[in-house]
Amino acid sequence: MLVTLVLITGVSFLLFYDFGKTNSRLIDEILNYGHLPLFGVVALVILWILNKGSWPCTEKKKYITAAFITILLAILTECIQVFTPDRYLELGDILNDTIGAVTFLTFVYSLQSNLSVSLKARYMGASVLLMALPTIPIFIAAFDTWNIEREFPLISSLETSIEMDRWSSKESAMSRTRLYATDGEYSLKVNLYPGIYPGISMDYLHNDWRGYGNLCFDVFLEGSTPLEITVRINDRKHNDEFTDRYNKGFRLHPGDNHISIRLGDVKNAPRGRMMDMGNITNICIFSYNLKEPRSMYFDNFRLKNWALLIRCYCPNSHDYRQSRGITQEDFKKFYNQMRVICIENHSIFQ
Repeated sequence: MLVTLVLITGVSFLLFYDFGKTNSRLIDEILNYGHLPLFGVVALVILWILNKGSWPCTEKKKYITAAFITILLAILTECIQVFTPDRYLELGDILNDTIGAVTFLTFVYSLQSNLSVSLKARYMGASVLLMALPTIPIFIAAFDTWNIEREFPLISSLETSIEMDRWSSKESAMSRTRLYATDGEYSLKVNLYPGIYPGISMDYLHNDWRGYGNLCFDVFLEGSTPLEITVRINDRKHNDEFTDRYNKGFRLHPGDNHISIRLGDVKNAPRGRMMDMGNITNICIFSYNLKEPRSMYFDNFRLKNWALLIRCYCPNSHDYRQSRGITQEDFKKFYNQMRVICIENHSIFQ
């Protein structure tokens, strides 16, 4: 009885505890995959209870009943999330729960029944394959995580389709397109729908922005009238208060737009503290109280630093500088500031 109580308590905790969304796509995919072994264990606990706490169980009917009860429990737990703040029903989770229950029960049944050796092997092989297939998103997430680190300070350029999973949307729709790309061949097309806060959010990105001066990205706005957007940036310590993050409005004009945000302003944005520039977790771009649909194209999200500016000042670098949105005027201002500093320190600029 004590063992049963401990098992039910532990499983109930795992079923209803909200682990929340992390800032790592890889960890989130691993947690999503965790539904399979969790509900596999749930199914076995239910089977054990149906078999009156004894083992082994050889009655096929009890296995089917355990699977049916587990699937109902999976649907119930997802439905409950509809009434929980910041959580929602996900059909993918129900599917993973079902796969976990069926594969665990099938594998155990093949071990404890009087099946032929060949049939046991088929059941076991099918169970292992069903458990292995849902790991594919984990490997994709691992590759994208590696890509994020490899491409930094380029944050996103939409050159691979798997980058799309770094983004989420609200009251809007996203797609990759070859139109209006400013870095590589693809851009992110965003259709904003009428709503209170239609926009997009980048949830998975390189977190350490220390040592960089600006966040930049390019936007092409369709239509004949300007559009007001807001850029929001927050760190891991963000408490969801408006005053605890960076928020700034920008006016987009029809056609090409280049947005550059000083990271010094981002660092000083939270009230009463400094933004943790080593743990930036989210970039959100949205419009407020939009009355009509609008379409825009985003590309080339990147950070700029002084080393990049120096590189852009080298001979024959005009095309490179132009492609990165850095003007000669920008560099001259920086160069003159650095010249004063270096002269004061008796450097080679004298």
